[in-house]
Amino acid sequence: MNGYLIGCYLKTVFPSRRTGRRRARQIRGEGGPRLDDYRCRHCHGVHLGHPHGEATHLRSGPHGPTPVQELTA
Repeated sequence: MNGYLIGCYLKTVFPSRRTGRRRARQIRGEGGPRLDDYRCRHCHGVHLGHPHGEATHLRSGPHGPTPVQELTA
């Protein structure tokens, strides 16, 4: 699997960071998660993703991503 498929497949590509930020604010305003915009090194477009340390899935092997389980203290 190449870098494009790992990084870009099925993700929305925004034409600019401004547009990406606007959509991230809209999602947050609708009760969704906080998202950050970033420039993709593969397609050079802008995608949205969770901030560092706030991942919802871990990358894994051939069976797809593994959900992150919240640890209860």
